[in-house]
Amino acid sequence: MIVPIFNGLAFLPAFFESLSAALPEGSQLILVDDASTEPVWDTVPEFVGADSVIRLRNDNNLGYSAAVNRGFAAATGEIVVQLNTDLILDSRCITAMVDVIDREPRAGIIGSKLVHPTTGLVEHVGVALGHFTKRRVFAQLPASHALCNRTRELQIVSGATVAMTRPVLNRLGPLDEDYFNRNEDIEHCLLAVKHGLRNFMCAESVAHHWKSQSGPARFARMSSSDAQFWSRWGASSEVDLGRFIDEGLDHVLRESPQLEDLPVQILDLTRDADQPIVLERLARRWPGVDRRLRSFRQMNNASERLWLPLLLPHWVAAEPVPFLYLVDSYRELEENVLWFENRRRIVSDELIVDLNGVAIRPSELPR
Repeated sequence: MIVPIFNGLAFLPAFFESLSAALPEGSQLILVDDASTEPVWDTVPEFVGADSVIRLRNDNNLGYSAAVNRGFAAATGEIVVQLNTDLILDSRCITAMVDVIDREPRAGIIGSKLVHPTTGLVEHVGVALGHFTKRRVFAQLPASHALCNRTRELQIVSGATVAMTRPVLNRLGPLDEDYFNRNEDIEHCLLAVKHGLRNFMCAESVAHHWKSQSGPARFARMSSSDAQFWSRWGASSEVDLGRFIDEGLDHVLRESPQLEDLPVQILDLTRDADQPIVLERLARRWPGVDRRLRSFRQMNNASERLWLPLLLPHWVAAEPVPFLYLVDSYRELEENVLWFENRRRIVSDELIVDLNGVAIRPSELPR
């Protein structure tokens, strides 16, 4: 069990408390302090169930990869688990990942379902690749949603919790330390796929994630890490976002089959580069719908909420045609209560689709 640490006095006590409850009996626990400036060792409790607890410290802040690799080198177990510290683990978080390894002979890297502790919505159930983008699959759906509640195979799983066997780690090698706190975990997943292994998000393994709480160093070299990643993997990695768009559409049409025959027009309010992938998938479901597209793309709008009455011509609200609202994230539309109340008086149903694979009816928006 490898835990890289860099500061975090605000969340370390809750993390260690949850780790104590989730730690399998007889585990080897390796804590690697990456030159914290806070007294992080003071937060470490006694782990009664651990076989041993090893504390290591780097003299300089070397980054996530280097800290994890030092833990990899010290680990002696047949199953290697790595955990970020900005987490609150459910009690079965670790053992559920190990269960997947036990039943999948070609298991590569196993990750958890990540849930926002403030909202109960998922951060994602894995990552899909788009057009030189990394999209968070089914982001912001309720943790109990059917699409988030089954273990699934993906190219890329969360790097916040990772489980793999020692033979898998030996095949993949250590994390690449040329990256700095970004993309090294994604590259490890793609290497596993390249080796013919299968990566899984384990739905029974749940971790509540505060996300990116390690201070300014977490974002120090984002641009260079992204450039390095895409120069290595842009030409060879699979663009797999489309299959999650299909899965989201399958689900909403199964739950609401009347939407299948809805003569929708697309109101395109997207910004991101993956819009063509989604349009292509929509055109397969509703032939010709791509020719019924009205572009209101929000390229210069940095707001996290799209207030439709202020963004669309006023007469659009009264048009007697059902709309398919295409957005980057479905939650951008949640502050449009009056708009959707008025629309329900005009048309029987409408649909919202986003670039993360979410497809819902407006009535399902959080209020």
